[in-house]
Amino acid sequence: MEIQPKVLIVDDKINNIKVIEGLLSDLDITIVRAMSGPEAIACAASEEFALVLMDVQMPGMNGFETVEVILNEPKNEFLPIIYITALHNDDYYRVKGIKTGAADFLTKPIVPDVFIGKVTVFLNLYRQRKQLENEIVRRREMEQELKKAKEVAEDAASAKQQFLSTMSHEIRTPLNGIINTAHMLREENPRPDQIDNIEILKFSADNLLRLVNDILDYSKIDSGKIEFESIDFELRKMLNGIKQSFEYEILRKRLRLDLEINERIPVVIIGDSVRLSQILINLVGNAIKFTDEGKITIRIEPEEESETQLWLRFSIIDTGIGIPAGKQQYIFESFTQASSSTTRKYGGTGLGLAITRKLVGLQGGTLTLESTENVGSTFSFTLKFDKSSKPFMADEMIRESTYRSLKGLKVLVAEDNLINQKIVSKYLAKWEVEVELAENGRIAVEKIGKMKYDVVLMDLHMPEMSGYEATAHVRALEGDYFSALPIIALTASAFLEDRDKIYTFGMSGYIIKPFNPAELYWKIAPFVK
Repeated sequence: MEIQPKVLIVDDKINNIKVIEGLLSDLDITIVRAMSGPEAIACAASEEFALVLMDVQMPGMNGFETVEVILNEPKNEFLPIIYITALHNDDYYRVKGIKTGAADFLTKPIVPDVFIGKVTVFLNLYRQRKQLENEIVRRREMEQELKKAKEVAEDAASAKQQFLSTMSHEIRTPLNGIINTAHMLREENPRPDQIDNIEILKFSADNLLRLVNDILDYSKIDSGKIEFESIDFELRKMLNGIKQSFEYEILRKRLRLDLEINERIPVVIIGDSVRLSQILINLVGNAIKFTDEGKITIRIEPEEESETQLWLRFSIIDTGIGIPAGKQQYIFESFTQASSSTTRKYGGTGLGLAITRKLVGLQGGTLTLESTENVGSTFSFTLKFDKSSKPFMADEMIRESTYRSLKGLKVLVAEDNLINQKIVSKYLAKWEVEVELAENGRIAVEKIGKMKYDVVLMDLHMPEMSGYEATAHVRALEGDYFSALPIIALTASAFLEDRDKIYTFGMSGYIIKPFNPAELYWKIAPFVK
């Protein structure tokens, strides 16, 4: 919006004011008259002016005295003043005018072009100053708005994180009971007619867990809070494990799942095996879902190699329904599938491929697709790995059938969920562990204060006192036993921040629900005396 400056004309003779007004008539300004020093001072105190045109010789209070009072006001400190006087060639008055703070000194009769030119300069400076002030105000307002928006976004992100963490706990906790109950039923020599039902139960629970993990992973990736690790692992062993995990589904659909691993690929490589496994499980699971006959092939080939690194190309090839050319660009978008009929027939959230593409991209790779409708699809990506000095990996986990007894180990299980109490207790009983239970953190602290335990399995979300608070209370007790007691968190949260928090409160480690029995065993086995 155009700023219209105000100009104050001060002269005790109305005709002089009218002459000046006439000269300034073509300028887009508002003119205010003052016919005495006190009137000018009052105007300058109540209004904002771009310029003051001040007569020097006035009765009562002259122009010099008037200007000194006006400029003494803080708001008028930089107000430009032009003296207009009939005193010709008198250096005394010129010097005095400048000393009072005037910007210029003009003598009568006024030369119109010079006068208008000087006035225009000061008006332009005023407009520029006001525009700058307005811009500063606007930017400050924007900064305040951005600050508020940032605070709202942070609050929303925190609320979202809290919600997802709570939902993770609430969903994973019953899943822990379902998956591990199915696991125990399978170990208890079921009749042949029961095996199929147990496999269906396990398969359905695993699918639900995969769905929960997809949602949580998408949230972590979206917030930039995902991290990658670099560890030694056996690629072939990992791939065989993936193949075995899909064995039931492959048999059910009467498909084939083939592994083609180039023999030049080393046995042991260094990278993030968990994320690689997640990528491959998503792609293989997707291929099986959309393939009704034929086979799925997992093919790994070396693409490039240096002294310390190698680049491997992974391809998941299926003979499934394929994807129409016009739909291929959309399938990597979040919550999107090729068509609504695909969602109705095959189910799914549409998050799997979006997560997979991001996981590949965050590791420097690109997920590509080649597909022909009713013929099949090939998803490919290349990832970089470090070479390992190890020729093979020693087995860290022995088969469950060869678990040794943990007799003599005394474990306190702090868990408010009755199903999880029974699940953990059953496994510990199989290994001959002496178990005691505490249904909340407060009772756990009381029991630890009275009894000696070798290990504490501490659920994080409990009524009355959480696992975090209980651990802090235990660590605050005097004595080496309380500071050294192994406290292992039982958590359903998949968020990295929650895992960092576990160590901040003094816990010794964590087990994520639903847990693998082997993981539970090897977390507590080292504490057998």
